[in-house]
Amino acid sequence: MSSLTLSVLMSVYGADRPDYFDRAMQSVWLDQTLKPDQIVLVEDGPLSQSLHQTVEKWRLMLDDRLLILKNEQNLGLTKSLNRGIQHIATDLIARMDSDDISEPKRFERQVTFLKAHPDIHVVGGQLVEFDDQHECIAKRTYPTCPDEICSYICKASPLAHPTVMMRRQMFDVLKYDERYRTSQDIALWFDVLAAGFRIANLGMVTLRFRRDATVYKRRSRAKAWNEFRIYMHGIRRLYGPCSFRYLYPLSRFLFRLLPVWLVRMIYNSGLRIRMLNV
Repeated sequence: MSSLTLSVLMSVYGADRPDYFDRAMQSVWLDQTLKPDQIVLVEDGPLSQSLHQTVEKWRLMLDDRLLILKNEQNLGLTKSLNRGIQHIATDLIARMDSDDISEPKRFERQVTFLKAHPDIHVVGGQLVEFDDQHECIAKRTYPTCPDEICSYICKASPLAHPTVMMRRQMFDVLKYDERYRTSQDIALWFDVLAAGFRIANLGMVTLRFRRDATVYKRRSRAKAWNEFRIYMHGIRRLYGPCSFRYLYPLSRFLFRLLPVWLVRMIYNSGLRIRMLNV
């Protein structure tokens, strides 16, 4: 089988930390055993001076292997990803966030998997959560086989968005749903399954996911309601109007409405990880 070409798709915006972004870029280029053919970076609105300098450092290093797209205003991740995809012509697209760290063999392992499994259109992996003080806060595990993923999606996301590698041809018929500024990945996974595409995860850790102290503050009621709508609509498309599976998004929605201090306690207790891990 001929080799598969690969692009990395990232978005960065003004509030991102330059040192985190620099480390993320290092992990998808310098650290990788299989380097991508291209990195597509969407600047989502004006950047700080220090962040702009970091972007410029990588532009000089990567030359034409780094394509930079600039949004004049902050459009959000959903629209930024769709814009980036329009400029990608490689066989595969690897997602990456601007503050996470990809494991050195991530791309090599995912490309090898997709070569061996032409029926799979999206492959993710397991991840480790970390912060500036802790190398490993917790390990998140996700189902690996397509059938398990179809069942698990009703409970929670079956993929960690920044771990995924996707076939570019899938976006000839799909795109990130721009009705949703947040939880756009969940909406895409439901669309992928509804369109008949198959999803899998590697069984090993592919990414270190940065968990910062503001994660609880970002879980607003508006975001909770947005996520609830996505799950309810997605379950209806996959399983019809009558299913016990609607209980899962309802319980998630009620959890999101808890006071911030209680959500923080549940997160730090490890109960969330034990409930979500497969």
